[in-house]
Amino acid sequence: MRGSVRNASLRTLAAFAVGLVVLGGILYVASTVDGRAPTVERIAVTHHLSTDEAVALTTASVEVVFSEVVDHPSAEAAFSIQPAVDGSYSWSGPTMIFTPAERLPLETAFVARIGPGVRDAAGNEMQTSSELAFATVGNPTVAASQPEADQENVPLDAAIVLEFSTLMDTASVEDSLTITPAIEVTSSWSGERLTLTPVEPLAEGTLYGIRVDDTARDNTGTPLGTAFAISFRTVQSGLEADVLFPADDAVGIAVTTPIALVFDRELDPATVDDDAFTVEPSVAGSLEVVAAPGAAGMQEPGLRILRFQPSGPLDPSTTYQVTLRPGLAGADASALAAPISWRFTTGAPIPSLSNQIAFLSERAGIANLWAMNPDGSGVRQLSSELSPQTGYALAPDGRSFVVGDGAVLVRQRADGGGRELLTDDGVLEVDPDFAPNGSEIAFARIDPATGGGLGLWTRPATGGEPAPVTMPAELGASSAPTPSAPDALQPVLRAPRYSPDGAALAFVDISGRVGVLELPAERLTTAPFAAVTWPEWLADSSGLLLSGSPAGSLEPVPGAAPAPQLDPGTLGLSDFALGALRLGKLDRGDNIVELLDQPPGASRPASDPAIAGRYLFVAVLSGTPEASGTLWLVGQGTGAVQLLADGGAGVTHATFGPQSRVVVASRSGAGIWSIDTATHVGQQLIEDGWLPRWLP
Repeated sequence: MRGSVRNASLRTLAAFAVGLVVLGGILYVASTVDGRAPTVERIAVTHHLSTDEAVALTTASVEVVFSEVVDHPSAEAAFSIQPAVDGSYSWSGPTMIFTPAERLPLETAFVARIGPGVRDAAGNEMQTSSELAFATVGNPTVAASQPEADQENVPLDAAIVLEFSTLMDTASVEDSLTITPAIEVTSSWSGERLTLTPVEPLAEGTLYGIRVDDTARDNTGTPLGTAFAISFRTVQSGLEADVLFPADDAVGIAVTTPIALVFDRELDPATVDDDAFTVEPSVAGSLEVVAAPGAAGMQEPGLRILRFQPSGPLDPSTTYQVTLRPGLAGADASALAAPISWRFTTGAPIPSLSNQIAFLSERAGIANLWAMNPDGSGVRQLSSELSPQTGYALAPDGRSFVVGDGAVLVRQRADGGGRELLTDDGVLEVDPDFAPNGSEIAFARIDPATGGGLGLWTRPATGGEPAPVTMPAELGASSAPTPSAPDALQPVLRAPRYSPDGAALAFVDISGRVGVLELPAERLTTAPFAAVTWPEWLADSSGLLLSGSPAGSLEPVPGAAPAPQLDPGTLGLSDFALGALRLGKLDRGDNIVELLDQPPGASRPASDPAIAGRYLFVAVLSGTPEASGTLWLVGQGTGAVQLLADGGAGVTHATFGPQSRVVVASRSGAGIWSIDTATHVGQQLIEDGWLPRWLP
């Protein structure tokens, strides 16, 4: 019996052992067979901007990290990139890297995607997808610099700092870098920033240029899109002349000109030494420190001009050499460090401007009135003011003129003699115009303190006291006549212009109206129109051509100190406002401006003085300082035809010559041109100048 029990126990143990073996097998299978599908843990580009992982460098690859080792062919088949790029795959454990066969294109948006179907070693298949959107960089640029472009008064111990848009190949940058004038510097980099520290202090008052050629490359080999160049000027601790007048090597200078230096700071009059200033051939005169006159003095007050006033006219057609030796000092005790020497040549005076083209030019250093023969020869200076002139009027007989700088008016004979300052202290006078018979001059007055209007005025052309223009009650109104300049400030009236028959005076009220006053102060009519140029009379005096806004939305800024010229190029109009300008016609005695069938953006009309209904206008293209554009001619009963359509510089102003077949125009940066209206072809007369007028 004991044996039977032993056998039963053995059978039990055997059965238990078999169960353990079976259970172990089940547990082994359960622990070694994977039922989970792989996933994408990360997808990214390998090379990117340090500041933005979504902007890839052109040498970048796409890296995909899976949750486990996967079947390579299935993963590569599931990968795509748009736009399509050829490339190859490499693996490191669960990481797949797609390397493009060539550099990625610049400034291109890409989407890399891993779709379903990626399998692991157990055959589990990924059902989800992942994608990465990124863009490639553009060409590297210099994003910022210190000093900035055109910066003035840079300290002499300043470092030069260039901030690039990305990490650069430092050696290529330094090889492509030039500094003019050459200086020795030490270079140091901090990421995208290059600092150039001069070994010695920079030179005083020197214009330095910094240039990085387009051979400079980023650390992937991509070059700069364009070369980078700036200039800056260091501080000038000594006294320096900003303007020499007349300018060095200027020719055709008026024999009545003063000789002056305009300095960068106020001067100490006590340091003026007559012996330190010489003119050869010798000229008698007086040397003194003065403030700039007129508008220039309002903008830059103080004793900044050393002026030599000759006792009499200079010799015509003579070259003068001027020298100022050291000794003069500024009010801050700064001193002139070195002699200043220059030369100029006078022209030959003429008694009349008849059959001459007058224009404004800075060729003598300060904008003044000049004249030349119709073929561009015989260029000679007429006015020689020390404040830049912005407008002028010519007497009908050509024997005198009036110039203005937005503050004061000066009358002078064509031969340079008889100069007379017309404007009284405490007022601004602008927009002169001679009556057709030459007997008087009309102009506008403005209060310099408030910018308010002081009305229209006239004065005898040969001398005498000014008088306000009396404004009768407007047609249809019941108020009594009043002077145009009462005690209380009125809206600013600008640009009085006599009709060719001399019987009316047109003007602009910049609050949004234009007016016509029948002379002598008999009847006034006005019409709503925000004019941005002076009114232009038709040849038969029947009406006006105007440029501006019929809705009054382009109201110019009231006259300030000094008052700007009434012109689209000086009123600070935006490109949109310039493009909205319209041409209009106001019939004499009417109170409604008729818009002409010309495109928006038309401005600066000029009427043919011989043929009514024939006129020019400039189609303004952009808000450059000159507001230049294309020039168009409109004939009687004909549409507009373009003149000077040679693809060159834009036209700023144009007017008819004594012969209606010829037009004279100024072009932005390209001087004065004569244009044949039959052929529409132009010929350059002179390389500089603007606002031309050809007197019969």
